[in-house]
Amino acid sequence: MMETSSEAQSRVLSEAVARIAALWSISDDMLGEILGIAGSRAADLRNGTFRLARPDPAFRAGQYLVRLFDSLNWELGTDEAIVSWLHCENIDLGGSPIELIRSTLGLSTVVDYVDGIHFAPSENTKGD
Repeated sequence: MMETSSEAQSRVLSEAVARIAALWSISDDMLGEILGIAGSRAADLRNGTFRLARPDPAFRAGQYLVRLFDSLNWELGTDEAIVSWLHCENIDLGGSPIELIRSTLGLSTVVDYVDGIHFAPSENTKGD
């Protein structure tokens, strides 16, 4: 039986979120906080017995986490640099990004911050 578009989206997002959590050494409990689900559900997500699905808020949080990963990967390039940035205190954000992303508001704030850095023109490209 072929999977539907919705099932495929759910599978792909769930696998991506699990991979990000592994790369960033995020515990099941912390992943649960980020996604707004129980830590045991986050463990199930990692082992493939649970998938994020629309319209659950956890699906949206997973999308934000993937967006953060993509933006940081674009800006910083390596997993080591990303993890280092996540764990450093950030004066602009008022804390370390890894702690801030534990809440929906924090995750959204960090994503917006990183996206703002990504699209900010450099000094060399500003017009006179």
